[in-house]
Amino acid sequence: MKRPTIHNVQYLRFLAAAAVLFSHTADLLLPASSIIRAVPWTAGVDLFFVISGFIMAWLTEGQFGRAGAASRYLLRRAIRIVPADWFFTVVMILTGLLFGKYVRNTTATPVQIFTSLAFIPWPRGDGAINPILSQGWTLNYEAFFYGCFALALTTRRGLPLLAAIFIAFVALHLLLPDRWFVLKFYSSPIILEFLGGIGVARLYLAGVRLHRAAMALGALISVALFVLLRDFAPPIRAVVYGIPALVLAAGFILGREQRTLGPVGRFMKFGGDASYTLYLSHVFPIRAVILLWFAAGGGPPVIALVIAMTIAIAAAMLFYRYVETPFTGMLGRSFRLQVIHGPASVAP
Repeated sequence: MKRPTIHNVQYLRFLAAAAVLFSHTADLLLPASSIIRAVPWTAGVDLFFVISGFIMAWLTEGQFGRAGAASRYLLRRAIRIVPADWFFTVVMILTGLLFGKYVRNTTATPVQIFTSLAFIPWPRGDGAINPILSQGWTLNYEAFFYGCFALALTTRRGLPLLAAIFIAFVALHLLLPDRWFVLKFYSSPIILEFLGGIGVARLYLAGVRLHRAAMALGALISVALFVLLRDFAPPIRAVVYGIPALVLAAGFILGREQRTLGPVGRFMKFGGDASYTLYLSHVFPIRAVILLWFAAGGGPPVIALVIAMTIAIAAAMLFYRYVETPFTGMLGRSFRLQVIHGPASVAP
């Protein structure tokens, strides 16, 4: 059954991708700026994980325990997520080969290529557990979540089973030796953010709706929580970033939607549609703009930041509209599946 678009989720997805884009662009142009340190821009990733948990539970309502639901789910996820990731991974490999001096920490050994394309966490040359396309580390968690979620779809009590699996993994995290880095990676407390999104989905499906002011209130509470948790909570990402992200997401998702979309709303919605593409692709245009900016003599870095972000967003939207959407649609038709874009393309 096709689900209607939740516009507030699309707005949130675009904001999450834009936050990560700003973080990476400002890190190159304004590394000493206090605004980079004061605001948790990279928490856009945590926001994506919460949204992913919500969307998966929302889209699959009523499918738990049905024959074939798990295989159809995995195939749809693969068609929607894999092509763009593989495309930009290949672009990164070629960029490293052609412009190696401008690309940091990018290796392309056979093992690194295989594990990157297979969404397996693996150490690269500098020791970081990152794929060739560095921001793809989040997709390793998404792939793990999708696999576990598919397992959950095989039984009617799938969501409690999924929660138990994730909680058990997190409980084992500190007991695992570092040499077991694959299990150590997957058992990170950050996976609990997916469960937070599933919890919001259960409230949404139960009919819980908040006043429109909940979005603004949720944002304020989220910021306040981040400040408090940053200073007083243990330095655990799922706590310091994950809890504020969950509050922000709940305020947006459960807040009542506007009946009509104006120009800004339509732009934000389309930005949400293309947010996965923006997340994967943004490193290429921002680095190209920055290199050209300084080669041309430079100027105020804030201007370069605005130009780089604008071009990155425009390029992602064009790629999504004219390349990614037709290609994944073609794959879906070849497998006789409807591949939902927009609200279902939630991987960061």
